[in-house]
Amino acid sequence: MLDRYYSPSAGDLLYHYCSAETFLSICTGKRLRFSDINSMNDSQEIKWGYSIWEDAATELHKITGVEFLDAVDEVLSQSGLRALGLASCFSKSGDVLSQWRAYADDGHGFAIGFDAEAISSMAAAPLEVLYNKEQQLREVKEVVLAIYEIEKSKGHSRDHDFLNDCFRLYFDLASLKNPAFFEESEVRLLHVLNVEPSNESFKLTSAGGIAFGEEAAATPISFLMRKNSPVPYVDMSFTSKKYGTAIKEVVLGPKNDSLMVGVSIFLETVGLPLVNVRKSAASYR
Repeated sequence: MLDRYYSPSAGDLLYHYCSAETFLSICTGKRLRFSDINSMNDSQEIKWGYSIWEDAATELHKITGVEFLDAVDEVLSQSGLRALGLASCFSKSGDVLSQWRAYADDGHGFAIGFDAEAISSMAAAPLEVLYNKEQQLREVKEVVLAIYEIEKSKGHSRDHDFLNDCFRLYFDLASLKNPAFFEESEVRLLHVLNVEPSNESFKLTSAGGIAFGEEAAATPISFLMRKNSPVPYVDMSFTSKKYGTAIKEVVLGPKNDSLMVGVSIFLETVGLPLVNVRKSAASYR
């Protein structure tokens, strides 16, 4: 869905809310973590987008016919066996109380302001999350109808292009979220891993991608335990010759009692120069 692809303007910032420990890790390692999209904060993360697809199919069946929609649904349903989406999440707003509560250690953490153009050039698709259900339905219907018209012109060949178009739709559905999360004003970077057969199971592999206009090598895949489940992730560098270190601003949470000058000295010392440091204006005890 082309309308979901985030296109920043010069000077735009995207904020990553995090705990003090994650802040330290990001600033010293100069890497962003991309985690399994199925382990995000919204338990309905993938199901919500799929439910919009179901609503769209219900409204379109008289135009496209059920057979076409069943073919699309078959690809969508099996896409999880072809690839896995990893996401790193940001907000267009750098001082939102609900964000401090949910993602920054109940206001004790930080919001890191990244150059939006820089991180949108990483080996990931920048998707602007949509929260309006009516617009979600409209956009999905437009995409499905576009796929249908292409298939119709080819005599419904169900060729490789059809599979790829449906596959892209599957991951674009990840940019649709429940309206209850609208205050997050989220932009997410989506990096895709391959799922390949291995013995009698499957394994994840990385194919790299294009980062900052250049070919990027495959990124090592790691795992962490979340409760009792292994969750895959990759850590990707956000520094480049073109954009430098990408961090432009750091906001201290409303409960963060760090001295701004101390944070500034830390940033300069670890090789993150000229970062604006400010305190949250949110009133929160």
